[in-house]
Amino acid sequence: MRRTKLVFRLFSVAVATAALGACGLFSGPQKTTPAQEAAAAAHNAPPNPLASLHAAPPDQVAIYTSLGTAYLQEGHPRAAIRELKQALTQPGKHGDAYNVLGLAYQSLGQADLAAEAFRKALDEEPKNPEFLNNYGAFLLNQGKYANAVAILEKATQDPLYSTPQYAWTNLAAAYRGLHQSQQALLALQKALYFKPGYPPALLLWAEMEYQDRAFSEAYGHLQEILAQEPDNAEALLLAGRISWEQGQPAQARSYWERCVNASPYSDAGKAAQADLLRYGNPK
Repeated sequence: MRRTKLVFRLFSVAVATAALGACGLFSGPQKTTPAQEAAAAAHNAPPNPLASLHAAPPDQVAIYTSLGTAYLQEGHPRAAIRELKQALTQPGKHGDAYNVLGLAYQSLGQADLAAEAFRKALDEEPKNPEFLNNYGAFLLNQGKYANAVAILEKATQDPLYSTPQYAWTNLAAAYRGLHQSQQALLALQKALYFKPGYPPALLLWAEMEYQDRAFSEAYGHLQEILAQEPDNAEALLLAGRISWEQGQPAQARSYWERCVNASPYSDAGKAAQADLLRYGNPK
C-alpha cells in the first residue's frame, strides 16, 4: 500500500501541528471534492481491457486514506474523519488511516479520540517512526513530557527514518519540558546534523538561549531562520523581544509589526500586538 506521508511537525509553522501543504487535488475555477475528482478521473480514463484483466483490485483502504489526508491538508478535519472511517471499514492494513485519523482528531481538540487512534496505528506498526513521532508530538502537546520522551526516542532510533529532524526537535522540546537542558541541546544538535539550518530546531534553541539571557546567541539563530523564512512569526516575535532587551526599541517595533503583518491571527501575531500595545511607540 502506498504510504501516506503526513506527519505532525510540532515546530513547523504547522502543527504542528507543522505544516500541511496543498495537495493539488483541486483545480479550475470551480473546486470539486477529492471524491469527485477521483470519480471524474476514473470516468474519463480510456478503456484498457487487457490491463483490467490482469490488474489487482484497487486498495480501498489506501484510496479512502488518501482522500482523508487531502481533506485534512485542505483544513477540513471533519470531512477527513468521514473518509478515514470509511477506510477502516475496508479489509486490509489500517495503520496509515489511524495515524491520519489521530491528526484529524487532534486538530479538533478531541484528545481522547486522537490518543486512541495513534495507539491503534502503533498496534499495527509499532516501529513506524512517523507514527511514533506523531504520537510523541501529541503527548508533548498534552504536557506529558516523560511519556513523549519514551515514544520519541524510539522514533529517533530508526536508521531508515527519512525525516529524523522532526523527532529529534520534538524530543528536544520534551526534554526541555522536563527541565533537562543538556539533553535538549544534544537532541537539537542531532536535528541540525540531519537537517542543517532546520528552522524549528533553531527556533527552539533560540528560545532556550533567550530564557538564559544569552541574547546575542539567540539573535544569531533567529537571523538564520529569517534568512530562510522572512515571515516566520515566532522568529519575528522573539527577535523583537531580544531587540527590546538590548535597548533597540525602534528595531523591536519593526520586528513586531512584521510579525503582525505576517500572521495577525496566530499566537505569535497576537503576542506581537500585545507587545506593541504594552511598550508603546518606541523612538
